[in-house]
Parts: sequence; structure tokens; C-alpha cells
Amino acid sequence: MKDWQQTQARYLQDALPVRLGGLAANLSRVKSFARHDANQAAVASLLEESKRFIEWTAPEADISTAAELVELQIQLAVWG
Repeated sequence: MKDWQQTQARYLQDALPVRLGGLAANLSRVKSFARHDANQAAVASLLEESKRFIEWTAPEADISTAAELVELQIQLAVWG
């Protein structure tokens, strides 16, 4: 199992725009990896990580961005 505390500590060191960029990069990887059945484990891992990125980022975002992140997190939960 992944050490999420260590990941969170590292992730929260970055400024909000950098964190949002990391989330966007993860979602781009999901799109790319999901094209091949052999990547199911990687996609599941990226979805879990992305949900956590949202959880850690939304409280510091403005209300509009936070609302969009929550909607995205719900969609990721449905997919994963």
C-alpha cells in the first residue's frame, strides 16, 4: 500500500497552480493509459491518486474551483 502521508506532505509543498497542474497531468495519463486493457492497474492507481489530490487541494481553492474539483472527484469515484 502506498504511503499517502508522505505523498500528501510532498504534494502540499507546491503552490495551488502547480498542484492543479499535477492533477491535470494525472488525468491526462488516465486518458492515455485507459486506451489499453493491460493498464487497468495503472489507471486505478492514477484515479485514486487524483481523488486524493482533489481532497488535498479543494480546501485551498476559491469557491468556484473547489466546486468544480468536488464534481470531478464525484465523477472519478463513479469511474473507479
